[in-house]
Amino acid sequence: MILKNTHLTLLIIPVSFVVSTCVEPFEIEDGSFESVLVVNAILTNEMKQQEILLSRTFSLKAEQQGSPEERNATVRIVDDLQNEYVFQETDPGRYVSTAIFSAQPGRNYRLLIMTSDGRSYASEPNSLTASNPIDKLYAERIINDDGIEGMGIFVDSFDPTGNATFYRYEYKETYKIEAPAWSPWKAVVIQERPPIVEAVPKTDLNDRFCYNTKFSKTIIINSTEDLEEDKVDRFLVRFIRSDDFMLRRRYSILVRQYVQSREAKAFYEVLKDFSDPESLFSQTQPGFIVGNVFSADNSQENVLGFFEVSTVSSQRIFFNFRDFFPVEALPPYVDECIRFTAQLYPPPDEPSLVNALGPAIDYIFFDFTKGLVPPFVLVPRVCGDCTVLGSNIVPDFWED
Repeated sequence: MILKNTHLTLLIIPVSFVVSTCVEPFEIEDGSFESVLVVNAILTNEMKQQEILLSRTFSLKAEQQGSPEERNATVRIVDDLQNEYVFQETDPGRYVSTAIFSAQPGRNYRLLIMTSDGRSYASEPNSLTASNPIDKLYAERIINDDGIEGMGIFVDSFDPTGNATFYRYEYKETYKIEAPAWSPWKAVVIQERPPIVEAVPKTDLNDRFCYNTKFSKTIIINSTEDLEEDKVDRFLVRFIRSDDFMLRRRYSILVRQYVQSREAKAFYEVLKDFSDPESLFSQTQPGFIVGNVFSADNSQENVLGFFEVSTVSSQRIFFNFRDFFPVEALPPYVDECIRFTAQLYPPPDEPSLVNALGPAIDYIFFDFTKGLVPPFVLVPRVCGDCTVLGSNIVPDFWED
């Protein structure tokens, strides 16, 4: 195919698949809706600006919804010596203490909230839990109970006093991304009809290596109550399939271990059951989740949340895929990176111009190792520009 008024012919042969499924919709029945204050508040023994999140439940059937965040509230924490710690709203529904402080052993703390409409809420008094830092955080190549091979992230800890007992875990994982078809050149659309793309050198070459971070989204709890000693041994915090894209290059995980009170453990157990997809559609429902935050004005008003005062410890590890899979194929990239060949005929007067068909304007050039000599190769942008998937700013904690 030769495009008129140009010097180039471009042949692009992509392969695509469309998968469709049929899902039968169902009508949501939410009965009489009640807007409930949701409180996510953890005071820790870390010397830092503490954080509290406030929001509201919302109806699934409502066609239009405002922001669920609880805005413009007055938030304080007061201890039994009447020391007061004030929080200010830094983002919608996110309240951060104006001072840096930490929970101290032997002190009782209460959370006090007044919403913008004048309603008051408070928590039961809560004290700091026992301390038990993580002894070891480590990764192993394993096969899980479902017969799937991957990487297990494990935690060990031991409290000789036996006072810790109840644990909750959160993690933040960061992984390095390398664009598999990176090039110092990029394609710039200079004309849409007929489409003409110009190959130009990149002014910023920091799009080959990027980083992306994800946070845990499930409730991870553990108990040593039924054991002879307060010993956390090979507790599996995270499992990652061996074919997961995150493991393709270098991976890091930061695990935080919270020592919980018995009341906090009970609350999170119910919350975990409630958030289980199987329980949502079962005949036995856990009912309303009762925490330790209540309305100071109306004893009949429901409040969802728990004010937790907890000791916390954390550790971070790094590993590469090849550390555990020395000969296996790398996990697949997020895109097949099908390469589209651009053949030129006859030889152009201006070799920096490539006539591209419509789909090609979202693609970048790949291989210019031999200079601007045909055939040119185009690949999807995600294959040559890692900023599509993450940030090219190296995290402060990163180690290669």
